[in-house]
Amino acid sequence: MKHPGIYYIFIIFILFSCSGNTGSENSGTIEITDMIGRRVEIPAKVKTILAIRSGALRYVVYLNASDLVAGVEEYEKKRSTPYLMAHPELRKLPSIGTGNYAEPELITAINPDLIFCTYANAGEAEQLQQKTGIPVLAVEYGDFNENIDVMFSALKFMGKILDKEKRADSLINFINNCISDLNNRTKDILQTEKPGIYISGIAYRGSHGITSTMSPYTPFEFVNANNVASVLDKRAISAVKGTFIDKEQLIIWNPEKIFIDATGLKNIRNEISKDKTVVNSVDAFKNGEIYSLLPYNWYTINFGTIICNAYYTGKVLYPDKFSDIDIKEKSNEIYKHFVGKGVYDDMTEKYGEYRRIMIKEKSK
Repeated sequence: MKHPGIYYIFIIFILFSCSGNTGSENSGTIEITDMIGRRVEIPAKVKTILAIRSGALRYVVYLNASDLVAGVEEYEKKRSTPYLMAHPELRKLPSIGTGNYAEPELITAINPDLIFCTYANAGEAEQLQQKTGIPVLAVEYGDFNENIDVMFSALKFMGKILDKEKRADSLINFINNCISDLNNRTKDILQTEKPGIYISGIAYRGSHGITSTMSPYTPFEFVNANNVASVLDKRAISAVKGTFIDKEQLIIWNPEKIFIDATGLKNIRNEISKDKTVVNSVDAFKNGEIYSLLPYNWYTINFGTIICNAYYTGKVLYPDKFSDIDIKEKSNEIYKHFVGKGVYDDMTEKYGEYRRIMIKEKSK
């Protein structure tokens, strides 16, 4: 796995050592550099925060700092995601704007000590800071593919500010241990012994059907699986939204096993009821080798679910290598490390359990 985001680790070391302590003795403030290079003066002791845009609140929960949150975006109250399942109290906080939009007037009324903001350029962060009079720290989000070090740097950056450095290090260690464990279980399996597999129904701004896929699909990568879509041009595929293929291409690939993102299951059943070409042509459908996975893309990436999906994928593909893994127990362990509570039952109540799906219908 390549990590072009490795330079962020260097940023973390210089972030606080090279930035000034302007006014720290007299006004209790420090000046730091955020993750996009802006120098911002913040309170030396942060007591209340807001976390806006995709994934920002999730990172706060990951750092066990949800008690500092003073308000949330309106849509955060409606999402069925692990961090909100584990912390339903966040849904009761004051709204800072409609939908996913944070309104400066509502932010000012809440008056937090600072704002963490993801997916913002310098101009956007500066504009929000000027409108509210509240320090805004821009945070890079990262992913579990080539930007995993960006994710780790974000946790370290926020952890330093929130006095959660040990928590950040603990979670990073847990993630690395899981990735290492998954790799060690599967790294020596010969390519000729790996079934061709395919992920379908990838959700992005709504649910999709059989032709919605992703490569690399991180749960598959973690167990060194043979993703038939790996031949696709990765430059054209988003780590979040994936891509779409032709049904004819799926027939050509003819995967032995197909995994379905649970949010796409209804769409796929509807597709199959109207057109059974794929069902009658692809071995995975003909042999009943169809399996569900939990969705992990909602307001960007839910990292804990990726690891849960990887362990279940491993159990399906290589049962002898994962015979010691009880998927419910393991998922709860993973969720507890990420969000503070084992929410597997909450996730499966919403999306269904990890399971083999009986989806094949005979042609008439």
